[in-house]
Amino acid sequence: MTPGDIIRAARKKAGLSQRALAQKLGLSAGAVAQWETDTTTPTNDNWMALRSLIEIPKQIEPSGAIPYGGELVEDADELALLRFWRSLDDVKRRVVLELLHIDKITST
Repeated sequence: MTPGDIIRAARKKAGLSQRALAQKLGLSAGAVAQWETDTTTPTNDNWMALRSLIEIPKQIEPSGAIPYGGELVEDADELALLRFWRSLDDVKRRVVLELLHIDKITST
């Protein structure tokens, strides 16, 4: 079985459509389709998020996967928040920090 076959089988076992899984991951349905056809492979963060949503064995990794240098996300919600944060410019980040009552911004 290829990584794409494993993702497809796990998604179907969870009763999710490609669109539903993609929404939970904060991605397009096309991204999930590309993984399932082995056109592309998920990033390490996306593998972790997939594992939090559907049953994928931990020993399954994409071909040529390299260790991730930073911290891994815990679940799909954390990944979505991280992507949202990274999409913000400095002004918008400061607004979010003020709303959350966080005094200073750490380097990103």
